[in-house]
Amino acid sequence: MASIRKYRNGWRVDIRRQGHAPMTKTFAKKGEASQWAMETEAALVNGDLSNPSNKTVAEMIQRYKEECDPIPYEKSILKEWDIYLGKVKLNQIRKAHVVDARKRLTVAREKQGKPLAPATINRRVALLSRVCRIAIQEWDWLSDNPCHIRALKEDNQRDRLLSSEEQTRLAEAVANHEEKALLGFVLVAEATGMRAGELVSLKWQNVNTDTGIIEIIKSKNGEKRAVAVVGNALEWLKAWKQENVLRFGGYVFGNETGFAPFYYSKAWVEVKKTAELEDFRFHDLRHSFVTSALKAGMNPVMVQLVSGHKSGQMLKRYAHLVTDVAMQIAEATDAQRNSGGQADDAKE
Repeated sequence: MASIRKYRNGWRVDIRRQGHAPMTKTFAKKGEASQWAMETEAALVNGDLSNPSNKTVAEMIQRYKEECDPIPYEKSILKEWDIYLGKVKLNQIRKAHVVDARKRLTVAREKQGKPLAPATINRRVALLSRVCRIAIQEWDWLSDNPCHIRALKEDNQRDRLLSSEEQTRLAEAVANHEEKALLGFVLVAEATGMRAGELVSLKWQNVNTDTGIIEIIKSKNGEKRAVAVVGNALEWLKAWKQENVLRFGGYVFGNETGFAPFYYSKAWVEVKKTAELEDFRFHDLRHSFVTSALKAGMNPVMVQLVSGHKSGQMLKRYAHLVTDVAMQIAEATDAQRNSGGQADDAKE
């Protein structure tokens, strides 16, 4: 039987039927709630609704992949959730399952030497929550979202910037490495703030070496954006294109063996060792780009658009730099105003 009751600013319908997982849905109007309850119960009686009681998390993830077309980055995350939660039935899943899976995922990545930051883990849970939400709202496979758990405390402040001496050592190590594409890989990262994954998947069809504009068709967050490359990075791209435009199947970067997309990890570890850099990740080049842009007085919102940070969290992370820039602008404006006033007085 279906029960309809007032819920917050709307109406909530709960349907319980033997052999089927509980179904719950909320509506703005009571008439809409009654209509859905009547149609759903009729479909259950006639066998028109699939019985989700034996569906698993793996089946839910698979349907999401088929119908919602997630980007490759999201697919890799869902693959991990499939490993740790895939066998759990949807009519049995609880918040404790997600908490346990999150813990096992964290431990596994640490053992692999690839620890995940708390913010990264929270985003992984958020993606699974999105899948569950669609299963609730569109498929009637779930009644409650088991991903509504307490988020991990985020502390992603990281100020690892290279000194001038370290920059010189890195540049020399990269230039002398046998993987010739690594030099451009680093130069473009420094010049644009692009993520390693965006550079790896970059193709010549999205690079205009005449204008210096690079189009990133599908980034980590699934959004399209454009960046500009200038200086040494652009000159390197022009020279590299003349010699290698047909070498890597359309990809900009590739290994000396001819393999593409570019496998850079081994070479990056080697140059860091040669340059004697401790606690420095490739992603820190992106951090350096954003830091330099803000220190130069660039508008934080514009920097966010170029760097591809999807939320305003980037502004919070670099809040100290934004404050510094704001103070510099205020002082410069005050000085200009005062000097301008004195000049006007002198004329009179």
